[in-house]
Amino acid sequence: MKVLIWIAAICLWLRLDWLIGLKRDRQTKCGTHYPCRQGEAAFFDDGIVWMKQLEEDCRAATASISMMFYIFQPDDAGKRMLELLVSKAREGIKVRLLLDSVGSRPFKKAIKQLNTEGIVIKFSRSALFKGSWFDVQKRNHKKLTVIDGNIAHVGGFNIGREYLHLHPVLSPWRDYHLRLMGDIVSDCGQEFERDWSQREVQAEGESEDGYQIVSSSAVDQETFICGLLSGAKDSIFIGSPYFIPTTTVFDCLVDRVQRGVRLTILVPGTPDHPLVQPASYRYLRALLKMGADIYQLQHGFYHAKVLLIDDEVCDIGTMNFDRRSLLINEELNVITRDRGVIDPMKESVAEDLMQSLQLTENDLKVKPFKESAAWCIGHLL
Repeated sequence: MKVLIWIAAICLWLRLDWLIGLKRDRQTKCGTHYPCRQGEAAFFDDGIVWMKQLEEDCRAATASISMMFYIFQPDDAGKRMLELLVSKAREGIKVRLLLDSVGSRPFKKAIKQLNTEGIVIKFSRSALFKGSWFDVQKRNHKKLTVIDGNIAHVGGFNIGREYLHLHPVLSPWRDYHLRLMGDIVSDCGQEFERDWSQREVQAEGESEDGYQIVSSSAVDQETFICGLLSGAKDSIFIGSPYFIPTTTVFDCLVDRVQRGVRLTILVPGTPDHPLVQPASYRYLRALLKMGADIYQLQHGFYHAKVLLIDDEVCDIGTMNFDRRSLLINEELNVITRDRGVIDPMKESVAEDLMQSLQLTENDLKVKPFKESAAWCIGHLL
């Protein structure tokens, strides 16, 4: 009996901690959107091509390199990038590296064995328990690089061998990343400074056609995504490695489908976590019954994060379509109507759909206990 009481007490505490932490976190949102800025972008869906471009941009840096990643592996790919950053620091370039303390834990453990001369390194979001489990779960999931205040890279790629198609199981690795230039880079720089200095920034300037940075540090992601979905009239495409939406976001999707909007979802066939697929099945089954088209990539691992509304509004960045990204993590996305981004992204998606299996209800069967257990801890996945 005492054991049951303790278990019940712990569950109650975790639930209260979650609700209090979520409410506190939402109250800290300043609600200030960055305005739309002019600029130009290059779209990348191959980690090798993107890494070569990132290295080229870093080599050409004349003033500063500011990097922020969720995962920076201390493997061959990570060491190669470190060598480049050290060489630029020796030239007098200001080099800063901000890494998540959990996502980049292997790097943190190996840091004494790595050559980081001249690089200023910080780890964000301490994993130490200080009275709130919610705070421990909140991770900095952003992937952002700003070079000389003129070039920015935002998207789904981290630094590591797996992103270069060198993982023994999850290869080839499919992801989307943007290389930005123009006025939009100034907001990317402000976003890095926000996280580096842990201070709020105020977005200034009038909105123009082009690109908009959306940061979860300022904007409630659940509300923002529902706003995008509610504007859909003809079609919605969602690409994500995880599909575990909040009830509010799921209801928005259901409403759109019931109104005749065509919904297409692309997720990986090979998961990188044993529970992420069964946690998604109850949502996918419900949408299938309503007429949605759902695909699983069969060749490699699909890690891209993209939302396309009516083939006109595109959202690419770091936010997965799951409860963790929508409610907890710090995320960074780019919104644009630029056909120079949308058209190559659609071509990439078309290629992936050719390598995918269109699902039926029979493909979404799993043991009830496993599905329920996965769903219960969905916000932790």
